[in-house]
Amino acid sequence: MSSSNPPPQAHDAARLDAQHEAFTQYFDGKLGIAPLDGLRPSKIIELGCGSGAWAIQAAVQFPDAQIVAVDRAPPPEGILPPTVTFQLADLTKDLKFDAETFDIVHARSVLIHVANAESVLRRASRLVKPGGLLLIEEADVLSFGNSGGSATRRFIGKVKEIQDSLGADVEFGRKVEGIVGALGTFEEVHVEKISLPFGGNGPDKALNQLGLGMKQSLATASGPLAKRFSDRGLTEEVAREYNEEQERSDNESAMDFYLCWARRSLE
Repeated sequence: MSSSNPPPQAHDAARLDAQHEAFTQYFDGKLGIAPLDGLRPSKIIELGCGSGAWAIQAAVQFPDAQIVAVDRAPPPEGILPPTVTFQLADLTKDLKFDAETFDIVHARSVLIHVANAESVLRRASRLVKPGGLLLIEEADVLSFGNSGGSATRRFIGKVKEIQDSLGADVEFGRKVEGIVGALGTFEEVHVEKISLPFGGNGPDKALNQLGLGMKQSLATASGPLAKRFSDRGLTEEVAREYNEEQERSDNESAMDFYLCWARRSLE
């Protein structure tokens, strides 16, 4: 197969890499908003590692740490550094790790895609060592549909119907703070809500760039989604009209995204 027509996995890896780069630029080159500078973690886990981009960046920042990257599909072959170990796993099932094993547990743009996300988050929280950090970065996709035009509302409405049928919650991002706070095992829970302008027309330049990056990521994903779920009403026409609306100069749609970090109590 020629390089001009890469396999689907390569397309998705490129999309996820670009999405990670957009977040990294927004975070000024850091792994997120959590206070990680000066830490010396020995074990880190990323749940839903995708292309492996975040795990690779974590390996660069923490070269002495053992990093476990978990996903239901492996990242592209040969990209992970020696301190990163990949493990194939279904996040909706019990993970084969001991409780209180990791200094940092991270997940980004994962929980809206899995069934029973609250149960997944509760199990993930048990992996954090006392004094360790839980990092969850998640969207409220419904906020995007509500802020968009008719084609965007139709597209996101179909996505929600499909995700609902699969037991996934596209609004999960806005619920993370309440769920983590209710666990009773984290002495600090910090959440920053950001609104990503897909038209890139907000007052914050960094946020505009992140919004444009997320718009491109979703545009790239919309084609494969339409092929997979056309029989469920998410047709190529719905995807095409959505993308055309998103490229309009008066696009005011925005997606709420929640950046959460929490420190587990020492007791």
